[in-house]
Amino acid sequence: MTQMARVFIAITLSMLAACATGQRMHYVDASAWSANYTEDYIQDFWIQTADGKDTGLSGVQVKEFSAGGTGGSECCSLIPGVGQTIKVVWRVGGHQEDESTWKTYSRDVEVKGAMPTRKDAYNILMVRFFPGQQVEAELIPDRGEPGGSASPRVDQLFYGQRVMRHIGE
Repeated sequence: MTQMARVFIAITLSMLAACATGQRMHYVDASAWSANYTEDYIQDFWIQTADGKDTGLSGVQVKEFSAGGTGGSECCSLIPGVGQTIKVVWRVGGHQEDESTWKTYSRDVEVKGAMPTRKDAYNILMVRFFPGQQVEAELIPDRGEPGGSASPRVDQLFYGQRVMRHIGE
């Protein structure tokens, strides 16, 4: 093989490897948890990439703040990591309202938080809903060790304490 052919093959293989790993390099496997600091009942929400592709991560039945403010957690999906933009889409409607009356909102948000340092970490994408259809997303790289203390970044609502948070806290 000529020197030129070897260089061409090496460059091509390098580019293919970069394409194959580049997307995953800034992505992380996480569960979706939700905290609602509004009095809107959030029927469901889902996470998309910035260009609108579904990530497969979603949540349902996020209670109003006065009713506890949490929703069930959904496990797990590969999502854009810290510093990347995601689109959060959610639907608001009363418990007994017809689905045709629900309102849909979406916001592009930058994922805040920290990337995991352990491969076996249980990662949480904490999606927080605030008044005025504001939302934020924080990656919490581990919710805490079994038998140990939980991550201080997990909202107090998950421990039965109605502590109001504000966007950016």
